[in-house]
Amino acid sequence: MITTRHDAAPCTHRVGASPNGRATTSSEQVLYVDPFLRITCVVQPGPSVIKLHGEIDRGNCRDVRTTLDRARHIDHQLIVDLAGVTFTDISGVRTLRDFATSGGVKVRDAPRQMRRLMDLIGLARF
Repeated sequence: MITTRHDAAPCTHRVGASPNGRATTSSEQVLYVDPFLRITCVVQPGPSVIKLHGEIDRGNCRDVRTTLDRARHIDHQLIVDLAGVTFTDISGVRTLRDFATSGGVKVRDAPRQMRRLMDLIGLARF
């Protein structure tokens, strides 16, 4: 299910190479889009990867949590990739931290600004 606040392409395909040199195709499914944030999922062997691109703040953190909770229907083990997050406020950090501590979730590539904010408010890093 795609949650969107404006039109978005439901799916894009990327072609890469597997470790043995053969071409592979993975499907990146759009899970959520608003004017400031895009959340996608790449289903792959092992944990699926949820990628966040853009800004997370008080205005969309409830939608972010709902989208992440729905992603558990895709896979019970998830990797949440935050490399594309360009801004977050405290409500975004708390939303991500609450989801990450709910089990079966690994968070990777948290931006420096997000790690610093977590340190300032006394939250353990991901």
